[in-house]
Amino acid sequence: MRRCAKLLPDVDIPSADRSAWQTATRPGDRLDDGGPAGHWRERSKRTVWFAYRRWLGHLRRHDPASLSLPPPDRVTEERLRVYIEALDATMTPTGSHNYVKHLYDAIRVMAPERSWAWLHELAKRLERLVVPPNKRPRMVGAAALFDLAASLMAKAEQVSDREPQDSALLYRDGLIIALLIARPIRRRNLAMIRIGQHLIRDEYGYRLVFEAHEVKTGERYDTMLPARLTPATDRYLAIHRPNITGSDRHDGLWASMKGRPMTEEAIYDRICLHTKAAFGHSINPHLFRDIAATTIAIEDPKNVRIAAALLGHSDPSMTERFYIQAETVEASKRHQDVILAMREEIRSRAKTKN
Repeated sequence: MRRCAKLLPDVDIPSADRSAWQTATRPGDRLDDGGPAGHWRERSKRTVWFAYRRWLGHLRRHDPASLSLPPPDRVTEERLRVYIEALDATMTPTGSHNYVKHLYDAIRVMAPERSWAWLHELAKRLERLVVPPNKRPRMVGAAALFDLAASLMAKAEQVSDREPQDSALLYRDGLIIALLIARPIRRRNLAMIRIGQHLIRDEYGYRLVFEAHEVKTGERYDTMLPARLTPATDRYLAIHRPNITGSDRHDGLWASMKGRPMTEEAIYDRICLHTKAAFGHSINPHLFRDIAATTIAIEDPKNVRIAAALLGHSDPSMTERFYIQAETVEASKRHQDVILAMREEIRSRAKTKN
């Protein structure tokens, strides 16, 4: 079994690779378009560069002489075959696909003068081998998540001998869950919320606003929070948030005990902690998006396509699976109605004969 090497240490990266990457990711300005990846978000750059370093680490272990070649000359079908075998030995098909896709993303901007159609097609073939995980056993209803959020906030204010900061943290966690199921934004956006910038109070309640460059789809997101969250948000901001150490030093909505806004990872951990305690298994933030859309599909199938706006999808096909699910649910209901009608007819006939 081949073992896939770890990342190539930063200090060992060949100068040709480093130079090509810096050129590719050079930001542009009004007079210069910059590199082909100059417009990428910093997070995307880090993700792709991380994967590229794993490719280099693999080469150092299995084909060290290739590191002396120009970066695009190393990317051949034979070397990719060996690389994929090594990836498959240590991770799932999803992981293998991601690393090959990111290698494609890196080399196509580092060597844009060459055609990388074959590598793109290879990544697509690997993607087709990925079996989507079955999320259904881990899903609960949106109402159950709202109930959990409400119970956490109520509990935070019921125990009189609890430290004010402990109560504030519990109330904060409940509000996070309530906001996320009401407006299932991506975790990155949830963590970046700043009071007065992303969370805006007006005469109607609270609006949640993200500019185009802050959203994955590249489209501005602007929506009202449900009115039922207004009193809870007011109370958190006025009473509980000030009790969290260092909250007066920043404008992040979700204050942490470290005197700075909660990180994405911290939010993830707190949501998983509370949902596992409540339901016996954790429900991660991304699953909230499926739950919200599925709830619409089941309870309001005629308006299922509003899920696209709720989830911030610019491509309607992203929510097409929920439309299909809604149709399936409606078909199941109609089938059940037919069965019940048949049973009633049989019972009626039996009574008539008797």
